[in-house]
Amino acid sequence: MSALNPSSAARRPAAPGWRTVALAIVLGTGFGLALNPLWNLEGRWFVVCIVGIGMAGVAMMVARRFSHVTFIALLFSVPLAGFSKWTFLDENRFSQDVRDASLYTGTLGIGLVDCLLLAAYAAWAFRIFALRAEHLPRLEKIDRWVGLVVLASVLSQWGAEQPLALFALEHQVKYALIYFYVSRHFQREHLPWFMASIGFAVLTESAIGVLQFVDVLPPGLILDKGAGGDRLEQQYQVPGIENISRATGSLYDSHALGTYLSMLIPFLVMFLYKRDLAVRLRVACGGLLGLALVALVVTYSRSAWLGTAFSAGLSVIVLLSWRERYVGKSLLAILIAAVISGPLVLSKVFARLFEAPTDLLLVRFEQFPIAWAIWRENFLFGAGAGNYMVRMEAVNTNWSLPEPVHNVVLFIGAELGLLGVLAYYGLVAVVLARFWAIARRHEEPWCRVAVAAFAGMLAYVFDGMSNPIFREPTIYMFFWISVAVATALSRIAREDARVDAGRVR
Repeated sequence: MSALNPSSAARRPAAPGWRTVALAIVLGTGFGLALNPLWNLEGRWFVVCIVGIGMAGVAMMVARRFSHVTFIALLFSVPLAGFSKWTFLDENRFSQDVRDASLYTGTLGIGLVDCLLLAAYAAWAFRIFALRAEHLPRLEKIDRWVGLVVLASVLSQWGAEQPLALFALEHQVKYALIYFYVSRHFQREHLPWFMASIGFAVLTESAIGVLQFVDVLPPGLILDKGAGGDRLEQQYQVPGIENISRATGSLYDSHALGTYLSMLIPFLVMFLYKRDLAVRLRVACGGLLGLALVALVVTYSRSAWLGTAFSAGLSVIVLLSWRERYVGKSLLAILIAAVISGPLVLSKVFARLFEAPTDLLLVRFEQFPIAWAIWRENFLFGAGAGNYMVRMEAVNTNWSLPEPVHNVVLFIGAELGLLGVLAYYGLVAVVLARFWAIARRHEEPWCRVAVAAFAGMLAYVFDGMSNPIFREPTIYMFFWISVAVATALSRIAREDARVDAGRVR
């Protein structure tokens, strides 16, 4: 029958040859034998291997769209940026304070984000050099500021304590590479994925944080990373709230989670009032916003509370200037809810803000002269990336709090000198200017993204006035993704302008 119907025979795939079948049998047998040692591994390593095998299978299934899937996975991996295997520093050479602070100054590690970044660049290089499907990426003006930030870390290596400085440089280069990749690959069609990644981050971090507050989950998830040690229950003590399990999410401490939420909440506020957005999505934004605010409260981070009030307030002011519907009514509803919840919630908030021991602030101010003394040793290029704590142990003759200085200007200045301060804040200023320019054009939906990112970055900078956590992996990764989005939106705006000019002609 098949001979009488050539078309059906043509559609029927040819049977695999005996060599193909034999190869499949051999490879399958070898794979089965290779899995046998997994049962002898610890639980966490068993899970890592199984997840790795699963991810390899998924990668083969989506091979044709590998770069697209990797890009989306990179956006969604932000909450897991801190889950990495650190290269531990020599215990006989570096004190516990130095090793703990290396998480804030930058340290060498390998984790999911590193693997995704390697895969993304490998696929990009293959498309450029092997397939010749893409050209080499063009440099943008903002890349100069990114290069200055990296250059400051490079120049600070001279005379710095190693391997601390090299680890911090690797840390910085990794996030610069994240910026470069995202800025060149972010397209219009990626906006829903970007917003979905923000919703995912808010949902997971807020849910984990609330469960930590009610003692269902331990606070030190990122410190323990599945090792089953004492750090799983570790949380620094604050006078007045010693017995409260504060929300930390998957970040290093409660301040870091609060800062992260203060950067994400403006996105929920801006898209909550987008009229042409599907009702179910606006309801989801409202629900996530409520959950995020609850998690924010139970972080007990005063700087994050103030930062969120600033970033969310700025977003609301912009919405009012745009005469968005229901904003005024929402503010009235929030005011009524605040009055009703006042006896339970606001009393604790005001107690945390105004009744906390003044010594908590005074000991932080005592760190300022120490940071300035370190900075003056090499005013232009600093004492070395990642070297703050080493130098502090030598300079700290007044026995001040053995932690990084709680001020980003002094922190960067002490490590990277004047060049590092100018590069970092110059980059921030350029990014804010780009977001503001995009917001002023009021072109949907980019203007909402720009306002939200603008407000979130201001909250990030505000937090840096009193906290040293600006380089905490999750926060720092979202900062660099925000920088990348600013670059991408500027590129998209230029493309739209060229299209409009062509239509006019």
